[in-house]
Amino acid sequence: MSDQKSDFWGYLKRFTLTHVLAYLACGLLFMNLMSYSQEFANNESFAHFRPLDSWIVRTAVIFQFLRGALFAVILYPFRKTISEQRWGWLILFGVIYGLTGLGAVNASSGSIEGLIYTEISLKEHLIGMPEVITQALAFSILFWLWERRAARRT
Repeated sequence: MSDQKSDFWGYLKRFTLTHVLAYLACGLLFMNLMSYSQEFANNESFAHFRPLDSWIVRTAVIFQFLRGALFAVILYPFRKTISEQRWGWLILFGVIYGLTGLGAVNASSGSIEGLIYTEISLKEHLIGMPEVITQALAFSILFWLWERRAARRT
């Protein structure tokens, strides 16, 4: 296998695994800290969400492998900008959180579109933001550190 292909597959593996681990750790942490099961049961904003005990919600982490790999492929052309910069983790955080959180194209809570097009309160918009910010930040720092370490080894 050529060095370029090997570099890509290593990058893809590191990105995807870091994404899945950050998703899982932050999801479990905030599910308990923020009492998501109560919010889902009592908050009208979550009426269209699946129950937390549905099979697809229970297997959500499996779908994160696909999501992480998709993000990895999309951001691959910018890998050197992210991994070689002193503040590369902050660049990655800005891209991930900016595009998937604040700048989401659907009217999800916490996004600019959600603030414009939904009638839910600001409090309801802010419920999930600590988790999203923590997950994006944890992912960005951990991935950046892993990429820098991998670069030093080669």
